[in-house]
Amino acid sequence: MRFRIGLIVGLVVGYLVGRALARREAEGRPMGVRAAMSRHPSAQRLSGLAGLAGARGMEALQRARATIQRRLEASVDDLSMN
Repeated sequence: MRFRIGLIVGLVVGYLVGRALARREAEGRPMGVRAAMSRHPSAQRLSGLAGLAGARGMEALQRARATIQRRLEASVDDLSMN
């Protein structure tokens, strides 16, 4: 008899905890088709590719800024011409 009561109590507690965890997890994710698409392996690769593109874009901006700064510096030849 005690085994049955323990089993029932364990099932009820497990069900309630599982339901609460599933609800908490669902709040951070979109539902339906968007959720299925976000879990697809190609979407995960694209997110990594987007992060890589952002880093490469930042590097390109830094190189362009450095080039512009070098062009703005007065050289010895420019000073002698004035």
